Amino acid sequence: MAMTDKEIIAFVLSCRDEAEEAKRDRMSRNRENYDMFHLRHDFSHKREGQSQEVLSKQSMAVEQNKSFFQQALADLGDWWTAEACYPDTEQGMVVRPHEITKLTNYMMTQSGYFAHVGNSVESAMLASLVISKTSGKLVPKPRFIARKKGRGKSFRRWIEKIENKTWEIMFSLVRAENYYPDPTGRKMYEIEDSFPDFYEVLALAEGDNAIYESDIVKGLSRSGAADSAEKADVAREVGQNTTNSGHRPTVKVTEFWGTVIDPTTGEIEYENVVITIANDTDLIRPPTPNPLWHQRSPYTVSPLMEVANSVWHKAPMDAPTQHNRALIEMYNLMVDAGMMQVHAVKQIRKDALDNPGQVADGIQPGATLAVNSMLPYGAKVMEDVTAVQIPNEAFNVYNIMNQEFNSSALTNDLRQGVMPFRAVKATEVVEASQSITSVFQGMAKNYESRQSQKEIELAWMTTAQNWDMIDREVFISLFGPQRGAEMAVIPAEEVFASTVNGVRFRVYGITMTLARAQDYTKLTTLLQTISASPPLMEAFSQKYDLTKYLEEVMTSLSIDKYKLEHPKAVQATMKPGEEEQPMDPGNQGQPDTMSQVPGPDMQGAMQEMMGTPSFPQADFPGSPATKGM
Repeated sequence: MAMTDKEIIAFVLSCRDEAEEAKRDRMSRNRENYDMFHLRHDFSHKREGQSQEVLSKQSMAVEQNKSFFQQALADLGDWWTAEACYPDTEQGMVVRPHEITKLTNYMMTQSGYFAHVGNSVESAMLASLVISKTSGKLVPKPRFIARKKGRGKSFRRWIEKIENKTWEIMFSLVRAENYYPDPTGRKMYEIEDSFPDFYEVLALAEGDNAIYESDIVKGLSRSGAADSAEKADVAREVGQNTTNSGHRPTVKVTEFWGTVIDPTTGEIEYENVVITIANDTDLIRPPTPNPLWHQRSPYTVSPLMEVANSVWHKAPMDAPTQHNRALIEMYNLMVDAGMMQVHAVKQIRKDALDNPGQVADGIQPGATLAVNSMLPYGAKVMEDVTAVQIPNEAFNVYNIMNQEFNSSALTNDLRQGVMPFRAVKATEVVEASQSITSVFQGMAKNYESRQSQKEIELAWMTTAQNWDMIDREVFISLFGPQRGAEMAVIPAEEVFASTVNGVRFRVYGITMTLARAQDYTKLTTLLQTISASPPLMEAFSQKYDLTKYLEEVMTSLSIDKYKLEHPKAVQATMKPGEEEQPMDPGNQGQPDTMSQVPGPDMQGAMQEMMGTPSFPQADFPGSPATKGM
């Protein structure tokens, strides 16, 4: 027997309650992290007049890490690629991999994917998870045509606007407070709460592509609005004030993606369906088979710091928030001590003043007090009650706290543009940077494989499903009149079937940025090694191509080698070895095995170019100085 609407609503709400209880502690930590990110600190224990300064160390650490992930994508022209799973079948695909890449890049640019990456990293740093929903929408794409009419005085021109629409991809960042995953980790369901305006819900209940029950939506209460707790949570995260306007009726929409189980029998009632409930009371979308052709969930969820067997994992800013709070308290104590030392509490003997009224409004700096004969010679009419001095131990404790913060936030003083409080050796700086880089590499690989790659896969599959709704002019602008016109008429079903199973996506931009510095170090070390020993240089030049080696060095430095190379016509006229200097006539017909070995001047030039000292031959095994050792 099928479940009734009330039973379905009760099941979905029970799942949400189960997930909400499981994430309660995590949400409490998220609130603390967001409060510190927006420079909010509890000073209720302070007395009037005491310092209440807030330090921005945690928020700046978040911005540093956020900018790193964004810049890793911005600095690279190609940070991901679409490849054919079977190269032999690429020619038969209705849309080729390079065309997929170009169209998807356009869609991601239109949706503001660069900003989405930064917001996603910020969410993961503070709220433990990146929760992204990939969908699409129709957006206005008007066309303008210049018109003219009449002759002479009646001649006029005007612009005619033609209302067109085109489909675009959309990446939505879901708040952790509004996301309810299966806490067991078995991924039986995912639930999202949202609070759209009533007119938005009504629009989805009307027209040929309506997804909600029109009669039920029209009967929803117009006064339904986000509760005060929801508004306070949103205000905390975005740093805005809470608003309580009643002129925009909203609806609480609960969207369920997953499997429904009959609580009485324990058997599966509906599998891989989507359900929508309004205001926790009305079923506006009954169990409907997953409308997405790829049959996956539209949510992409991943952490930066993973905890085994956990659903909510750990936020990188959990510990830095606690350290920042301790630093704020210590800093304010030192400020209070400094203020007290300058403006110390004093006592004054009014009976010793010639006119007590001269101190009625306080004592200004540099003021002269007239005393009477009652004050003994050499005595003070006013003196400090307490002697305040900031102990050196306070600075030491603050510096230790600051070190702990840097360690937990994966940063250091130099990365923050601050000189260390003590003398630091260059080797210590390098080791600290390498340690931070190694952790970032793990985070970057995790983000690329579990977030960006899946987002791009979902973006393309969703684009293929909605291919017919993309405006023809978009294809023409990207691929030219002929190919664009051909692609515009390909049925969406053919595009989806031809590409979804035949293309794989690979994201490498963030890890490539981290690896380039290490690659450059390896390449320069190798060059120093072989240039210090002529036999090594000769062996290297006989087996390896120095031109390709130079290209690898340029790539590691992010130099566009194609801008520096000779034109193809010039390269065709050059003979091997003639780019630098002509061959010695006396050696024609005989191979010169030492032609590729740089002389002493060349070796010195290479070492000077690399900015590193030359290595003595005794440092390398096999050299005359080390032979027999």
